[in-house]
Amino acid sequence: MATSNIVADFDTWQAELFATLVKATKASNAIPAGDVSFYRTLDPSFASDMNEASNATLDLCNKLLQQAGGSWTEQLKDHEEVDERFDIVVDVVDNLLEKVDIAIDDMKSTRKKGGSAVAQSAPIVASAKANKNDRLEYRLIHAQNIARPQLRFPDIIDNTYAPFVRKITYKPNAKVDLNYGMENAHGNSGSEELVEQPHPYEYEINHLEYPQRMFLHTPEQLYTAFDTTDPIWVDTEDALVDMCRTLEMQQEIAIDLEHHSYRSYQGFVCLMQISTRDQDFLVDTLELRGSLHLLNQSFTDPNIVKVLHGAESDIVWLQQDFGVYIVNMFDTYHASKLLELGAYSLAHLLKLYASFDTDKRYQLADWRIRPLPKEMMVYAQADTHFLLYIYDRMRNALLEKSNPTTHNLLHAALKRSAVTCLNRYHKEAYDAEGGDGSQGWRNLYSKWSGSFNNTQFAVFKALHAWRDQMARDEDESTRYILPNNMLFTLADQMPEEASKVLACCNPVPPNVRMNATDIALLIISTKANVVAPTP
Repeated sequence: MATSNIVADFDTWQAELFATLVKATKASNAIPAGDVSFYRTLDPSFASDMNEASNATLDLCNKLLQQAGGSWTEQLKDHEEVDERFDIVVDVVDNLLEKVDIAIDDMKSTRKKGGSAVAQSAPIVASAKANKNDRLEYRLIHAQNIARPQLRFPDIIDNTYAPFVRKITYKPNAKVDLNYGMENAHGNSGSEELVEQPHPYEYEINHLEYPQRMFLHTPEQLYTAFDTTDPIWVDTEDALVDMCRTLEMQQEIAIDLEHHSYRSYQGFVCLMQISTRDQDFLVDTLELRGSLHLLNQSFTDPNIVKVLHGAESDIVWLQQDFGVYIVNMFDTYHASKLLELGAYSLAHLLKLYASFDTDKRYQLADWRIRPLPKEMMVYAQADTHFLLYIYDRMRNALLEKSNPTTHNLLHAALKRSAVTCLNRYHKEAYDAEGGDGSQGWRNLYSKWSGSFNNTQFAVFKALHAWRDQMARDEDESTRYILPNNMLFTLADQMPEEASKVLACCNPVPPNVRMNATDIALLIISTKANVVAPTP
């Protein structure tokens, strides 16, 4: 049974598991243990079958031990070690029972505090200043017991090392077939191993003919009054279809995304803001994740200009979560660079062109919260409400500063935006040995002011790899599994007992508390395998 089915119907899976165990137990007791040797000498084929079954069982037991106790768990080599070193099994089972006790305690504690173990608490606004002289007060909006949205996603979260597989299955506004360029998606000729799939709209982006109206100096169209423009909340299929029809009739639309990465390994989009000239939409991407491919009809229409600011991340998030792509984008960040505005943030553009002070106090909010608090909705709406007017102003400014014949600056902004659109989402492999990559240990270690000896450094790398794998398995960020400062403390102290592992972490992260014994065993195993330097 697939993992997603186990979660959905645990009782059925449990019943099937117990039935299988009972059947296996009855089969193993069919012959009294004392008679096995007699039957082995009596029938050579029976002896051969028993040897094969014994080896398969031992292999399965070792795999279960490694699954439950970690890759550093010692292996049982033969049946004699099963009797002589059964303490290995006992240690693993004790560790599992300890984790069960911790999980039960956490569940009881949560229920005592708030009743239901899964009910989300009311959002809390925590205010703080970066320093006492800071005039801006930052607000962190969060809630306890937020249900993990990933559990309801229609697609399976894949945190493995396997290459990313495109989610797009239908290609609107196509000039070439969806499978164009797929012959290069595999490694060696004839190999079935997937390397990396091409961008499905690469041809369309590279052969884009921009609408002529984009190169005409036209009066700016003023935005509607922000205070009186109520956003439309889109969280149903019918509302999504209605919005898509509206978008497909526009000449320009503004787009922005709100993303969450702390309680997820790869992160996911929680909210999408879309604005037309007279209406703002807030799209619940957690609720509509499996249907947002419908946006490709307007998002890839070359006659509709998509206006975003600093879209490097947005482009890949759209691909990763929804299989959505953009053709014909105007990125106001690139325009601000070419216009040499000095500051390039969206907040600066809002102030410069719309005299609007965006409330960045909410930029640390947890966008998984539902229902979304009013202040977060207002913050999100502001990111796109003024953006089409800003586009008008910046496009005209680029035309004014451009060569009147070549429109060189506007073409440069569009070229840079097109290059951004060509970005592809790909999963970065973990380099345990070399530590390269944005998630590798090398980048983190270079920022640390201390120093390690050979043993400490080996423990640091082992813990870093453990943290990455645990984050993949649990679909959590590495900083949630084990914050960097605690990682360095553990590598420095190298505790060999669970209690001392916990003493190195304050407060103790849930996954560290759950796996304290595993971490101690990993440290012991790593230290034992470090080769002493030659004198």
